[in-house]
Amino acid sequence: MALTNFIRKPQVKEGGLSLIFVVFLFFTISWLAPESTLRTNTIEPVKQFYLFWGLDQNWKLFSPEIRKINFHTEAILTFADGNRLIVEMPRMNRLNYWDRFRLEKFRKWSVDSLPWPDYKEFWPDFARYIGRKYNNNNNQPQSLSLNLYYIEIPTLDLNHPHPLVPVTEMPPHTKINTVFFYRYQPADFKSGAL
Repeated sequence: MALTNFIRKPQVKEGGLSLIFVVFLFFTISWLAPESTLRTNTIEPVKQFYLFWGLDQNWKLFSPEIRKINFHTEAILTFADGNRLIVEMPRMNRLNYWDRFRLEKFRKWSVDSLPWPDYKEFWPDFARYIGRKYNNNNNQPQSLSLNLYYIEIPTLDLNHPHPLVPVTEMPPHTKINTVFFYRYQPADFKSGAL
């Protein structure tokens, strides 16, 4: 009876809620802190709980890192006879309005996720998907390379009368980085294979 009366007191409820808020705030700030041993030791005990309930924070939506390059992604599929197929991810400047609308989600995924190391666990699945899509039993794909073509964005010249460079005058993506290489196995083309 005494415990029930104690819990019903507003000060205890407010104190309990304040404690929960302070603990949540502490772990959220720790989660967002730069990588360090202290950060890892702090969030490791609550990591699974945070991930399960979706409490982890990603502030890139509100403040993305400004890229210093213009780029596009391509996959080069090599077949058994030596022929190659270039699979280009959607590029907005090469699409009409309907295709821009239709392919926007795929474009966003191929720009924001596909070529970057944070998403490397998806690269083998992507390679198998492309291999199955273009599979020919008489000439099966042998390998796939995922390539990032890029060029640095020109610096802004504020002394120039027209300091902004129009998109049509941007330099072409002439530098290349092979992000991922995948060699196909016979099991990759069996139905039901992951």
